[in-house]
Amino acid sequence: MAILTECALMDTLIIFSSLFAMFYLWMKWKHTYWKRRGVPSLPAHWFFGHFKDAVMFRKPAGVVLRDLYKQNANEDIFGIYILHKPFLILKNPELIKQIMIKDFHIFPNHNFRGLSNKDPLSKWNLFTIEYPEWKHLRTKMSPVFTSGKLKGLFLLMQESGEKMRDYLRDEIEGESGTVPITVKDTFYKYTTDVISSLAFGIRTNCFAKPPPEFYENFGKYLGSSILGNYTGYFRKVFWESMDNRSVTKTKRGDLIDSLLQLKDEKPADDTAFRFEGDALLAQAAIFFVAGRETSITTMTCTLFELAKRPEIQKRVREEILTTIQDANGVTYEAVQNMKYLHQVINETLRLHPPAPIVDRVSNSNYTFPGTNITIEKDTPVFVALRGIQTDPKYHQNPETFDPERFSEERKNEIIPCTFMPFGDGPRNCIGLRLGVLQTTVGLIAILRNYEITVNASWPSPLDPRNVFTSPPAGFLLDFKKI
Repeated sequence: MAILTECALMDTLIIFSSLFAMFYLWMKWKHTYWKRRGVPSLPAHWFFGHFKDAVMFRKPAGVVLRDLYKQNANEDIFGIYILHKPFLILKNPELIKQIMIKDFHIFPNHNFRGLSNKDPLSKWNLFTIEYPEWKHLRTKMSPVFTSGKLKGLFLLMQESGEKMRDYLRDEIEGESGTVPITVKDTFYKYTTDVISSLAFGIRTNCFAKPPPEFYENFGKYLGSSILGNYTGYFRKVFWESMDNRSVTKTKRGDLIDSLLQLKDEKPADDTAFRFEGDALLAQAAIFFVAGRETSITTMTCTLFELAKRPEIQKRVREEILTTIQDANGVTYEAVQNMKYLHQVINETLRLHPPAPIVDRVSNSNYTFPGTNITIEKDTPVFVALRGIQTDPKYHQNPETFDPERFSEERKNEIIPCTFMPFGDGPRNCIGLRLGVLQTTVGLIAILRNYEITVNASWPSPLDPRNVFTSPPAGFLLDFKKI
């Protein structure tokens, strides 16, 4: 019996070893894909490919891509592997412009698509929807983000900014010296308050104690990777908001009003995109999720960079206070006139782009102009933003935080497609101006009253566990009332 057991164990070990060897050899062969196609690539881990540090949560994915970008210093195009799958990285601005703009008809879609075709929030939102439906949807949604619309939405943002000021005053009032503030949590409250108002027509006070149900329920989603409960709750809140607005006929000029108008429009022909059912919900969903996360990251990283540079922070604050005084308050026009603050935000976006890549996927075989490199249909193509936006070929002293890069005198020096935190071409981020406005209003609410310094316990604003650029939970900065 012992001999039989030993033989069975040996057979199992041989089978397992054979299967592992076959898997290992298959992975090694997959990692020759770019070599077989004549595309430069660095040696890769047999299993993780080039993303071991990201998968093991040692570095954020954007930092890993930046490091790979720098290691391939002399290449305009190079290949990488995420596990066994090949991806192409573009470094040459002219080639980037080629796929983003000139050959957009071949690269109209994102590689990152919906989690499931059965999930309307994933399938039908403006980011994941595919061409040609995307074109119809983009055309219909573009009027929502005009300057006139933004000016109307500004007042709703400013309300939330004032709530954040009141919250910080209560937290810091009476304290001597600096007070550590969990800025990510503070900005979660601010952005949730803004977007619940804009996207759902719900006036909440997310700074209240205890927080309102709306904030609490979305907080539960953020701690979970399961979309099911989130989708159900989102659907319930959204349709209640739509029904209530339809009954009361209240007009606020927010996203709900715009979606109701689109819902009532008759499509020009049978091929046009129809705004109905969960296709409407999907637009509010992406507006909420994407608009919140990017602004939180940008505001946090901006304060972190200013905390390290008190002289720049002082100049920003002086501009804010002078402009507010001249305009008799925080108005839409006053915010637009804060040129140096916008330069600071752009420089933050250059060093800390919230989305570390811009991605496209080809819908046919494609040969890059001026090269012998041909990619197959459905090959993902990436632009590593942390790489190209800190490339010394295109940005002088790229690691230096220098808002003057974006001054009126120097901004024309920036080569097209070397600064693109919101993408470029027809499929750039439709809500970029809205996101920047939300970010600017939030920063004004803080910097006009508080001096920010680095908290010694938090030397970096980057969370290595997050695929996108994001501050870690509990991230602190020190605030001092001026």
